[in-house]
Amino acid sequence: MGNVYEDGEINPILLEFLDADCFEDKYKILVATPIMDFDNLLIDNMASSIDVVIEDGEIEDRVQDLKNCVRTRSRYETMRLRR
Repeated sequence: MGNVYEDGEINPILLEFLDADCFEDKYKILVATPIMDFDNLLIDNMASSIDVVIEDGEIEDRVQDLKNCVRTRSRYETMRLRR
């Protein structure tokens, strides 16, 4: 799928992820996106946008690792906001 289509448009999943206001929203996007819509470049760019590195491997494993990172950040974000 990639992040830029032939017509020069940015992958809408990536745009939605980048535009999300909080990590909880980013997590919801990851969960709602079918696994077949992910590719390595999309995962790498999502990870880079939140300053993490997802190790190479199977797409399913990489998506799960990204979900885990975003979910962890979401928990810390929520705790920080409660203070």
